[in-house]
Amino acid sequence: MVYLLLGDDLAAKDAKIADIKRKFFKDSEELAFDFDNLDASQLEPHALKKALLTLPVIAPHRLILLRQVHKLKSADIKVLMTFCQKPAKHCDLVLESTEGVLKGDLQDLPLHVKGSVMAKPEGPNVFDMTKLMTANKSGDALKILDGFYRANMHPLQIMPALVWYWGKEGRVRGKDVFKKGLAALQEADLNIKRSRLDPKYAVEKLVVELGVLLRR
Repeated sequence: MVYLLLGDDLAAKDAKIADIKRKFFKDSEELAFDFDNLDASQLEPHALKKALLTLPVIAPHRLILLRQVHKLKSADIKVLMTFCQKPAKHCDLVLESTEGVLKGDLQDLPLHVKGSVMAKPEGPNVFDMTKLMTANKSGDALKILDGFYRANMHPLQIMPALVWYWGKEGRVRGKDVFKKGLAALQEADLNIKRSRLDPKYAVEKLVVELGVLLRR
């Protein structure tokens, strides 16, 4: 059996891998002798071919985990594709990638494996936040902003979208309002880069200020 686990939900993939390992191995001794944990980005020449040919020592089957399969070199891709088209009976293989779709020489791989795409649900983006600002819902916009912070998005990653947004939305509000919004953007940028304010608070303050200007 060849398993293919795609997507960016690392926790779900690790849980699936742990479940497969529990089914394969009765104890730590079997796990130690008959499990290989490989990383495609760090494979030595012929390492994958050797792992696929190695027979089990204690357990009935060997299990090989190959992470970042999308980073395989061409020679290893040929070895992998040949194996997946006719898997060996002594060995099962778990292929992992953070990509949602495999490309190039690996694009046909899903045809030969048992695949799953494990992606995190898409949440609101910065442009969803700006839509709420336009709708005079600054409170809801701040809730989305808090979600970005909880997802470890840095305030400086949010600023470019706010600059773009004000360039589009602010211009139709009149010259005076537009200039005040530009001044608020510049102040927020300086507050972040020169550590005048906590970066998160600086962006929160900006969202509120732009929301006030939009209501004029």
